[in-house]
Amino acid sequence: MGVQTFYNDLVGHAQNMAVYPDEFTIRETFLDRIPAEMRHALIRNDNLSPEVNTVTEFLAYAIRYEQSARTATHYDQHSSHRATGQRQPVKVGTFLAKRSEMEQNCNPR
Repeated sequence: MGVQTFYNDLVGHAQNMAVYPDEFTIRETFLDRIPAEMRHALIRNDNLSPEVNTVTEFLAYAIRYEQSARTATHYDQHSSHRATGQRQPVKVGTFLAKRSEMEQNCNPR
């Protein structure tokens, strides 16, 4: 489950309560239940504060954190394929030669 889904579920449950919880309670519940690593990054790296920022601000930064983590994981896996020889990196000279060849084919003189 992603952080957006978690937030939607949290708010959905809050709306079903007899007395809707206040912003502080929702924010505290959100922060208590997201992964500790994410919470630390939001507070330490993004300088968010539970006393100042809203839960929607925390959510926006949490989504960015989640997307960054996915991207980093993708590139970590990608570079591990190169390290094990499963994928061969493209040599810059080869790439530039092919690019030049393509440009010549597209722009005949």
